[in-house]
Amino acid sequence: MKRLLFVIIAAAALYAGYWFVGSNGATAGFERWFEDRRAEGWVAEVEEIKTRGFPSRFDTTLTNIALADPDTGVAYDAPFLQIFALSYKPEHLIAVWPKTQTIGSPFGKADITSDDMRASLIVKKNAVLALEKSNFVTEKLLAKLENGETYGASKALIAIEQTPATQNSYHFGIDLKDVILPQPKGIRLEAGILPKTLEYARGDVTAVFDAPWDLNALQSLRPQPTNVTVKLVEAKWGQLELRLAGAFDVDAQGRANGKITIKAENWRDILTVSAATGAIPQQLVRPIEQGLSLLSGLSGNRNSLDLPLDLVAGQMKLGPIPIGPAPLFRIR
Repeated sequence: MKRLLFVIIAAAALYAGYWFVGSNGATAGFERWFEDRRAEGWVAEVEEIKTRGFPSRFDTTLTNIALADPDTGVAYDAPFLQIFALSYKPEHLIAVWPKTQTIGSPFGKADITSDDMRASLIVKKNAVLALEKSNFVTEKLLAKLENGETYGASKALIAIEQTPATQNSYHFGIDLKDVILPQPKGIRLEAGILPKTLEYARGDVTAVFDAPWDLNALQSLRPQPTNVTVKLVEAKWGQLELRLAGAFDVDAQGRANGKITIKAENWRDILTVSAATGAIPQQLVRPIEQGLSLLSGLSGNRNSLDLPLDLVAGQMKLGPIPIGPAPLFRIR
């Protein structure tokens, strides 16, 4: 019995030593990361870093964070950030964000509010902590931009998983509820043309990047997409339903080359919004409606449209009609 008691006490002492070494290592690791960023010319301030959670967890809290990367112009401010890990499974992390935070970029600043924003991350057991899987969830998400535009969702869920094809390939699943977008200029949504929010927006997308997502992606250059496969992106806005599928490559300048098929249900609502916002001149509304009616009739359903969107060197064509530049797919 005495020998068993001695073994138990010794094991407890060894585990306690392991926890204290691990907790000090976690705190020191974050402190070193901030020091390294300052040495690179960043603004990298944190008021306090503490790790608690004995005996089963490493719970690290960073208080009053201010980060700014001079190379990309991206900045971040938050009253705190919490990162939790089980002491016996440190590669499985949980991050918790505050209800208010600010993100800045060369395009402007966004004040973000939310309820219960958190993420679960599983990373590889290596020095750069390469991402294997992550689930992000938040409620009552609202982003207010300096120009007055507002984006948000009553609930947001994003799942990311590294695919078996290559270490730089990731599968994204996105599910947004009650999506808030800036109100189109020149149209009053409350007038009944369309509701103020999208009922949902969902996505099933796989993207290949030129480098893996790991610690290097945060502290140096961000990985850039080289190929995007859209299995399905769909949204519902009133009676209007949009679905997209296809694939495209992305060159070094962020220009897309490929094809996306757009399917629109109740497409006349799109035309109504486009005309009301001035995106389509009133004198063209009738000819366009006649042409789209002819195309929809070919599919057998006059309320449905199937249109190919061609992406060539960063330019978009809807069928044979050029419609302007496509968005650049570059991550700062």
